Amino acid sequence: MLESSDFCSEYTTQLVLELLMEHSRTGVDRSKLLAAQKLIAEAFGEDSPEALERSADRFARWQEAALSTPREAYDPDDVRLYERAPGSHVGLITIKVTAYSSCEHHYAPSWLKATIGYVPDRSIIGYSKMVKMFRHFACRYTMDERLCDEFVEEFRTKVAPKGVGVLLRGKHFCVLSRGGSETDFPTVTALWGVLRNDESVRREFYQHGFASWSDGA
Repeated sequence: MLESSDFCSEYTTQLVLELLMEHSRTGVDRSKLLAAQKLIAEAFGEDSPEALERSADRFARWQEAALSTPREAYDPDDVRLYERAPGSHVGLITIKVTAYSSCEHHYAPSWLKATIGYVPDRSIIGYSKMVKMFRHFACRYTMDERLCDEFVEEFRTKVAPKGVGVLLRGKHFCVLSRGGSETDFPTVTALWGVLRNDESVRREFYQHGFASWSDGA
């Protein structure tokens, strides 16, 4: 009969082998995520097998699901566009997007909600592709400012609209966990083209963005 320590060692070895095999498929080194969680547990003096062994695998799978899988859903080399109909009266198009992210300063989770808007020129893009594109830049260790800049540049390059913008708000747990108010929702905007230069379009975009945000959630 295996002792508890033998079981933990055998369990860890099996997990590491499985995770190394999985790494070649996903591009994420889950064995390092597993080891990182174990070090954190040990740093806090945890001594239970659940915290030191089994939770490490859960942590690795969670990090991959939250910060890797959504990024893989967007392929920068496969962005399908649709021709704008001749004589179209369509102006500003907006969509709301939510995404899990993580602060690169503290590695703390953040829950983001964004309004993406653009004014098409010759082409339009599918709503789901807009969501995937945004999450490609959001679901990682990043900053709100960098996320907004990267998304706007990607959208501008791939879609070639007359203008594009993103209005971002989020719950940052690095703030909340250190005594910040639950009503603190940092807001970041990034605008390009007519959304930056045309006051009426910019005003309409902000109206769309704040229309359903009574508390920022």
